[in-house]
Amino acid sequence: MWFPAPDESLWIGLLRLKLIVPGSRSLKDKRKAIAQVRERVRSRLQLSISEIGHLEDPRHAVMAIAMVGGDQKFIRARLDSLLYDIESWGRVVIHTHELNVFRPTPD
Repeated sequence: MWFPAPDESLWIGLLRLKLIVPGSRSLKDKRKAIAQVRERVRSRLQLSISEIGHLEDPRHAVMAIAMVGGDQKFIRARLDSLLYDIESWGRVVIHTHELNVFRPTPD
């Protein structure tokens, strides 16, 4: 059962990225590049990130990044800026992305 506080504001941001790993010839090359992106996101921004698709494809990956907070605009701005950061690191190219910020619904 969920009993929210009177001033509670809960938002979840979900960023889904379809990535291309340029120069990758093997799964080992791809996993090294993806691991570097994952560790940077985790250590610098303390966000949850996981590779969720194209696990056996040496040139493509699908990743999901999640953020929880109390301000919808802040979450959207942080995840938007993360798109540019990831591309600037030079390990991967963002092919497509989807950004959703929503409120969870109680059961």
